[in-house]
Amino acid sequence: MPNSRIYWLHALTPTHAGVGRGVDYIDLPIDRDGVTGWPIIRGSTFKGVWADYYRATTEARRSDVTLRAAFGIADDDNNSNAGALIPTDARLVCLPVRSFRGTFAWVSSPLCLRALRRTLVRAGVTNVPPEPLELADDVAHHTSHTALVEGTQIVLEDLDFKAARCNTATAWADHIAMWAFPGDTDWQVQFTRRFLVLPDLAFDFLCETGTEVHTRVRINDDTKTVAPGSLWTEESLPAETILAGLIQCDRIFNRNGEDITPSGLLERFAKETLTLQIGGKATIGRGWMRCVFTDINGGTQ
Repeated sequence: MPNSRIYWLHALTPTHAGVGRGVDYIDLPIDRDGVTGWPIIRGSTFKGVWADYYRATTEARRSDVTLRAAFGIADDDNNSNAGALIPTDARLVCLPVRSFRGTFAWVSSPLCLRALRRTLVRAGVTNVPPEPLELADDVAHHTSHTALVEGTQIVLEDLDFKAARCNTATAWADHIAMWAFPGDTDWQVQFTRRFLVLPDLAFDFLCETGTEVHTRVRINDDTKTVAPGSLWTEESLPAETILAGLIQCDRIFNRNGEDITPSGLLERFAKETLTLQIGGKATIGRGWMRCVFTDINGGTQ
């Protein structure tokens, strides 16, 4: 797919990209895919903070034709236009899970990696790892240089699996490490040592139960006790979660005679590594994420 890039989101702190009030025991749940139930960050959420990073306010878009072309503008009928940069939802790639050995693991699943592979191939990324191998419900595939094996087992939270070395898992770990941690050899090594492919059933279970749930209160200033009705729970993606999505540069509107090209927009807005604040709870340090872009030839920008 021409004029496309992959974007990777790596949570530096717990991240609450929520959906308002919940109906279960969690008052403020995170957003999830409607079919798989896996955590997700919507393209609209990402695009808003992406535009904010470049100070693309309404006034800035009116005066800067490039900002207006990239992110669009809702103005009067004569000046409104859609933005050319279109991000898809960022879907889960790896969920961090506490491990008996190695502190924590970055876990994925065959289905999750197949979905990622489809996105990479569609974008035109070259040298994509092969289809992940299926595995039994009690087996976990690890890399050739893992830090997670205890004897012949891998123990995550209260789940234990038979450890099985897998060259395909190693290939996926090496490539994701290169894409998500470009130029950072230390973190690439850490990732490959902690990467696991779990059975789809176990991965689904951990996606449902492995997020962070915090209890929050608001204190009455006068009594120094919990204010009535001000005890609630909120869910967050844990720090170290990794997600990925696709960015395509579509038709460019409202150029006003300027020489604006899809490749030029991608070079300006989808090249450098960004630090973004995504979702709510910014005042308590939630939602800080690294954003890294990978071009269609597999090189990291």
